[in-house]
Amino acid sequence: MRGELNLPIGLSVKAANTNDDPFMAQLFYSTKTLFYELGLPSEVVEIMLEQQYRLQQASYREQYPNANTYILFYHQQAVGKVMLDISEYRIHLVDFIIIPSMRGRGFGSAILAAIKQEAMKRHLPIGLSVESENTQAKKLYLQHGFKPESYSGAYESMLWR
Repeated sequence: MRGELNLPIGLSVKAANTNDDPFMAQLFYSTKTLFYELGLPSEVVEIMLEQQYRLQQASYREQYPNANTYILFYHQQAVGKVMLDISEYRIHLVDFIIIPSMRGRGFGSAILAAIKQEAMKRHLPIGLSVESENTQAKKLYLQHGFKPESYSGAYESMLWR
């Protein structure tokens, strides 16, 4: 994905490294607002979120050992992350998060368009899994031509060809 992506002015990506882990954890926490609504003490919520984040990262490493994670920037401000697993058969969008304050500004569409362009160059489909209740993300994916493939519990698999 490096520098060859065709991104709008001001939007850029860089490969994530261990220094980016606190930012990526905060991104993860921003998607788990339900935990804050449980009425539990904030210390308990923070411990639960940290555990969930660690479990997610371990699961990603196990399921997608060759995946690459990129931090998204808008004018040098970190605004999100995207994790891609590219094989000879497909591109799998493992994880994709934009910080809440920057959602709705077209960044998600710009990144998806760039990934689709890369997929077309490689003649590969793009697959992803999205939480069934994440209506905003599903709407974005449907707008970009992703089609629902299957449902399993809380997740929906989608594919773009």
